[in-house]
Amino acid sequence: MEIVVHPAAASALTVNQTAVWLKVKCATPGDNFNVAEAVDIVGEIDLAQFLAAMQKVADESESARLRLLDSEDGPRQIVEQHFGGELPYLDFSRDRDPEAAAEAWMRADYSRAIDLIRGRPWLSALLRTSRDRYIWYRRSHRILPDGSEHGRMARHLAAAYSALDRHHPLPAAAPSPSIAQLLQDENAYRESEHYIADRNYWTGRLHDAPAPLSLSLQRHFNGDALLRQTACFPAAGVQALQSIAHKLDISLPQLLIAVTVAFLYRASGVTDMLIGVAAGTADALPLRLALNAELSFEELMRDIGRQMRNIALHQSYPCEELRHDLRKLSGQRELFSTVIKAESNHCDLRFGSHPARLRQLCDGSAEDLAITLYERGAGRDLEIIFDANPAIHSAQMLAEHQRRLLTFLAAATHSPAQKINQLELADATGRKHLPASAEDADHPIADSRLATLIEQQLARKEPAIALRFEGESSPSRAAEDSRS
Repeated sequence: MEIVVHPAAASALTVNQTAVWLKVKCATPGDNFNVAEAVDIVGEIDLAQFLAAMQKVADESESARLRLLDSEDGPRQIVEQHFGGELPYLDFSRDRDPEAAAEAWMRADYSRAIDLIRGRPWLSALLRTSRDRYIWYRRSHRILPDGSEHGRMARHLAAAYSALDRHHPLPAAAPSPSIAQLLQDENAYRESEHYIADRNYWTGRLHDAPAPLSLSLQRHFNGDALLRQTACFPAAGVQALQSIAHKLDISLPQLLIAVTVAFLYRASGVTDMLIGVAAGTADALPLRLALNAELSFEELMRDIGRQMRNIALHQSYPCEELRHDLRKLSGQRELFSTVIKAESNHCDLRFGSHPARLRQLCDGSAEDLAITLYERGAGRDLEIIFDANPAIHSAQMLAEHQRRLLTFLAAATHSPAQKINQLELADATGRKHLPASAEDADHPIADSRLATLIEQQLARKEPAIALRFEGESSPSRAAEDSRS
């Protein structure tokens, strides 16, 4: 049902919202603008209290209460006083395969196109798969101001439920800027010196930029779905990478981006590289790098750290305006097609006394390739997600790229001072990059025997998984040797 409001009650869209609106209007049937996440809860929850917590969170979120309308003056938005939509509760516990049924329901929801006028761009639901297994599900459209913020609403929901469960006062939501404040800040920014400085920075960096990097040999972007591969890098290696990041005075997300860039360089041979990056920012921003075979992991990590700090200083300049600027300067239409996202979020979710785990389900369509690395802390593995356009990437090639990235991560933990061209790219198990002797390792990290651990696990006679992928296991030693 369309909402009817007085025009004065509705406000304009922000620059980023307008860009998404226009993309939706020009979208092909396979384009997806949904961001979805799930929280797996282990324990027998109080259903009434959980639904009450969901209602509270929805009432306090402007994104949940936001409705869109198409007026004679263009798209407008209005924030309802209270959330008036549904908060579904779905019980799959009696299904033959409850987990599969719940996953299928969520996949169907985040895969569908949302009618921004007649539908709601935000959804929160609770799914039950057994007596003591639940899934909280959230789906947001990218047009929402906080549509790309992973985990924030899950933390608020956990706090609200826990307060109800313990009969404590309900916590206030974490402060976030309102739609009105975002529009006011945007107008002030456009009239400031920062706007001019940011535009000069970006046009100076990118006026002669190369074509965006792609690992695909095909160049048509009209896939009708999303191809996803997920792998995990062992927690022991994550701890070693954290130590290296601390030594170099960079963040772990910056280090992860640097190792991924090294992999992309070796996979493509591109020395003037243009990609998108996101680390601490909701949206990806362009990163241009000069690469060569003599760079060491450490040198690349320091350069990425420096460039990411510069990007953070100029991140307010809208990407859509930058695209417009570059089209006038060089005729280039796209800023980037390959994107690296790195996130470090140490979030120990608990709903009362029940432990919970946050996972990302969907981050919208991939024009080409998006590589996302999630570090969750608490001794957990690093989750690595490859989202790709299936029109230009195959599942087999995606899995191989992912295995090669794991090899690079293992190499970085063992000898960050080695040159990025010294690593055997063809190996998928982490074996060939090991130094021939202790003297060959430049600066071995004391507790980072990750490649050795992978070696030992592959050497076991019983079946074992050394590197974990979504829907598959990496090969056993016998299988590897049979292919050698």
